[in-house]
Amino acid sequence: MKTLLLLPVVLAAWSLPVATPAAPAGDNDWVVDPVHSSVVFKVKHVNATWFYGTFNVVEGSLTLDPKAPEAGKIAISIPVDSIDTRDKGRDDHLKGPDFFKSKENPKLSFSSTKIAKKGEAFEVTGDLEVAGVKKPVTLTIEKTGEGDARGPVVGWATTFTIKRSDFGMTYGVAKNALSDEVTLMIGLELKPKK
Repeated sequence: MKTLLLLPVVLAAWSLPVATPAAPAGDNDWVVDPVHSSVVFKVKHVNATWFYGTFNVVEGSLTLDPKAPEAGKIAISIPVDSIDTRDKGRDDHLKGPDFFKSKENPKLSFSSTKIAKKGEAFEVTGDLEVAGVKKPVTLTIEKTGEGDARGPVVGWATTFTIKRSDFGMTYGVAKNALSDEVTLMIGLELKPKK
């Protein structure tokens, strides 16, 4: 009788999905080293000069086999609260509703949808999400070098320009207080994924 009572429990346990271990990282799997990576942006102020600022935190991963780039994947995330323009009032304004709306959209992100070889560089198409608006962009990324920092590291860089109005940020555009075009310069140092 006890055996019959235990049968439903045994069957239920048998039907539970078995957790499969994560696949081990391969030779082409890398993660961003945030301490040695940089995100710098520039925007023109009152049509006079370029103003530069930074995002002090960048996270992400890259899987890229140079022999089969189409199978690769790039995912980058930048916390808006890490913005730094050397002025707290301006930083708070940029985090607010006129710009990034960081309470509702705490991160900028990029996720690749296609990678193709382009000479010595790679052409990467993907979705860029800023202030809750997602747009397709195509970037050219270039390998900047390799080294050893308590293990192998590799560097990649890209520079590209977007229109902030495409992402709903029109503050200052009409009166030419700030340019619509913003250029981002991203330099990533990556270490092997473990």
